[in-house]
Amino acid sequence: MSFPHPPTVLKRLGLKPKKSLGQHFLLYPHQARRLAQALNPPVNAVIVEIGGGLGALSLFLLPRAERLLILEADQVLAAFLQQELFAHQTRVTVLCQDVLTFDFLTFSRQTGAPLQLAGNLPYHLTSPLLVKLMQEKAALAQALLMLQQEVGDRLLAHPGSKDYGILSVLLQYHFALTRLFTLGPANFYPPPQVNSVVLRLVPQQFEPPATDEQLLAHLVKTAFGKRRKTLKNTLVAQASAFGLTREQMLAALTDLDLDPSRRGETLSVEQFVRLSNRLSHQGAVRCFY
Repeated sequence: MSFPHPPTVLKRLGLKPKKSLGQHFLLYPHQARRLAQALNPPVNAVIVEIGGGLGALSLFLLPRAERLLILEADQVLAAFLQQELFAHQTRVTVLCQDVLTFDFLTFSRQTGAPLQLAGNLPYHLTSPLLVKLMQEKAALAQALLMLQQEVGDRLLAHPGSKDYGILSVLLQYHFALTRLFTLGPANFYPPPQVNSVVLRLVPQQFEPPATDEQLLAHLVKTAFGKRRKTLKNTLVAQASAFGLTREQMLAALTDLDLDPSRRGETLSVEQFVRLSNRLSHQGAVRCFY
């Protein structure tokens, strides 16, 4: 199997890259090899690839996998992968399926192993997919994800920075995140207008753990709902949304030495967790993702 040259293969298939699917295909084998090496799965790993595309990364993942499952939403590309590129590979399964509808938890139970996840995420899928991975992180050993650099910056951001937000807090609660390397637009066909960054996400048990993770998510979203507002004007003003009085919310902040005049963007992940647990102890209601 030779490395697929995107312009050549797409022309043969009578296709053009679809903007609606955020398709940007890797051009160079050394970059695909670099991504597969960065995943570095254990022997006999079960690997799930998001968006197989033309199989550039898949070719380098396969030697490292006992089983490789490729999720490809484009019907023509899924057929190409299944019928041409991996026609005689019994360890490869190609599903023409939207990753947002895929059940990682069930598949992990069926295979009897935590999953190694890899993929180049299109921009429009990034946020909903990250929320899904938080909800199904019990199925994962790790995830190696290529994202737009500005999105990666937000996920890795620290309290008080302009990039720090809802996904920063929640992803850093659920996963240990590591920035590995960046790839410029010239590595893709067609070239995107931004750089890409590769992150490793490893599920973690945060300390202290949240008593109620849905309540934690609701708390974070409320605190960032009006970013420039203070905690007094977000959490205290909306205390009834948690089934609490304004006085109870103020008391919770005071007990944790959190000044109500601070903005939510200044609170660390740990401070959000401790506040969430304090509210849970006071009987705050649950609100789901």
